[in-house]
Parts: sequence; C-alpha cells; structure tokens
Amino acid sequence: MTHSNVQSARALSQVNVHAAFADVISRVESIIEQETALLRENRAVHLVEFNTRKQQSLLELNRILRSFSHADLKSVDRAGVSRLMEKLEANRDALAHHLRAMDEISSLVSRAMQEAESDGTYGRGGV
Repeated sequence: MTHSNVQSARALSQVNVHAAFADVISRVESIIEQETALLRENRAVHLVEFNTRKQQSLLELNRILRSFSHADLKSVDRAGVSRLMEKLEANRDALAHHLRAMDEISSLVSRAMQEAESDGTYGRGGV
C-alpha cells in the first residue's frame, strides 16, 4: 500500500467515524426530544422503552468513541454535542418535575391509607 493510499484510508476512516458519531448524536437527540415532548404534554411515557433506547445509543456512542484518535476528538462536531447537552438538560428537568409530582402523589396516597386504617382510638376523635 502506497503512502497516498494509507492517507486516503485514514481520511476515509476518519470520515466514517465522524459520520457514525453524528448519526448516533442525531438518534439520541431524537429519542430525548420524543421523551421530553411526552413528559411536557403529561402523556403516558414508557420509561423502560426510552431508557433501553438511550442505553443502546450510549453503548454505540462509547464504541465509536473508542475508535476515535486524538485528532478525531479535536475535530468533533462540538455544536452537535452542545445541542445534545441542552436537550439532555431539558429532559432531566422534565423527568425531575415528574418524579417530584410522583413523590407528592405517593405521599398523599400513603397518608390517606394511614388515616383510613386508623380506627380513631388514638387519633383526632379518639380518647
């Protein structure tokens, strides 16, 4: 293999790695956007499905990053990564909001159950 062929192969490899990276970032963005939209609309969200899809994408991203050279990392699409980070932050906020709501609901249900179980002997109206 000649020197120019080696350079061409490296350039092609670098393009493929960057294309794969951009593709995964795009798919993760799409997953995050879908989940966040459902959360904001207070619609049913199948969290297990979304978590599985996010985990698979993260695994794929890790595999791609392992094949990155130092030069690849320097030339990564930082705008795409920043955009993804913003979407992840919005998703985290939406998930946190729903978790707080679920915590409040479970506290209310728990209190209601405790009050219903009490026979009143030691409660407000008891002796």
